[in-house]
Amino acid sequence: MKIKINLLLIAFITCATYAQKTYLKVTKSNDAYDYELYPPGTKFELKNKHGYIIFKNSDDPGSIEITEKHTLYVYPSWKDEPTIYKLTEGRVEKLLTHRFTDSNTNIDATSASSNGVTATSKVTESETIEGQKNLEFTLSNGITFAYTDGIYSATLGEKILSIKYKYLVYSDLGVLKLSFNATTGKVWWVFEPTKE
Repeated sequence: MKIKINLLLIAFITCATYAQKTYLKVTKSNDAYDYELYPPGTKFELKNKHGYIIFKNSDDPGSIEITEKHTLYVYPSWKDEPTIYKLTEGRVEKLLTHRFTDSNTNIDATSASSNGVTATSKVTESETIEGQKNLEFTLSNGITFAYTDGIYSATLGEKILSIKYKYLVYSDLGVLKLSFNATTGKVWWVFEPTKE
């Protein structure tokens, strides 16, 4: 009986470990900040020079080193058309993310960081829309983002920030790329600082 319990415990831990999602990282060159990140669930296809798909989105982590001509098609949720990368160097990776927050916890104050910036978020139930969640999101650099009953806003100090698509927040400090699912309360984010 004890062996069965131990085996069940190991199976549960293994399943929990692999239940994480992957996000897409596209490294275009050897320059330190020459990369793009996309949230979990973003569809993509990496094709070799013959036009065959050799890598695409899934929950399994993986990496492809680019040493010859490849074309990457990325289909982000905030665009109607794919973003196309013509690559001859770099790397395309599916990385396990720690930037998901679970709606089972109301406050996520983990030390998840992106380019030296950390974040805290608070996910709450909507009081006006049944089954929907709201978000208060704050970066350590002072950028705040709020989603309340379908209305979103972002600020840096007293300044109202521009938000495009779902949800790219532009500031003098850089761009916050945020994805929030108002049904599940899951949050994914990355901060890309302004290049000097």
